[in-house]
Amino acid sequence: MAFVLGLLDLLAYAIPGSLYLSVFVYASHRAGWIDAPSLLQVPSLLLLIAVAVAAFLAGQASYALGSWINRINPFGSTDPSQEAKEEFLRRNPGAAQRRFLDVDPFTLLAALEAADNETAAEVSRLRATGLMLGRSVPPLVLGVVVALVETFTGGLPLFAGVTGLALALVAVGCLYQAATFGRWTIVRTYELCFWDDDVEARLSDG
Repeated sequence: MAFVLGLLDLLAYAIPGSLYLSVFVYASHRAGWIDAPSLLQVPSLLLLIAVAVAAFLAGQASYALGSWINRINPFGSTDPSQEAKEEFLRRNPGAAQRRFLDVDPFTLLAALEAADNETAAEVSRLRATGLMLGRSVPPLVLGVVVALVETFTGGLPLFAGVTGLALALVAVGCLYQAATFGRWTIVRTYELCFWDDDVEARLSDG
């Protein structure tokens, strides 16, 4: 039996999940719940498989939290589809009457994937990257909290404070880029549909 993970699985679930796992392992080690160095004595292949599975499960379990972060993103738009449509039309005013602009962008993406999955791969990559960035924010915030605690309780307060500040800045950057990639995903979908007459034909038949 073959198990195949796609780009969406890796970026949107495994990477954010690995961040959750890293924060959990560090906090658990500092609290004395586990001995992190002793984990390195586990056979490498077994440890790698366990970490990969745990990271993927953590990413899946935190799906709702990541989606909530994307909805309240202060850098995002209340109507990202409309914002992307306006950006697309500023570049391509002649497309104002095209029918695909009235269709949900994710439906358009599905149509592109059904017709030519390779062409739609770039859109899928942009979408997966945006999801990864947004879903990485909660574990980064947890890392900031851990660093803050370490600033007052650990032996290296300056290092902990600088680390917390760096994580906070990265979290803000991830929020901003998540909104940017989300908009780019929709704009790119419109751009591909603009040059695909078959999409228009299928919509006309529908």
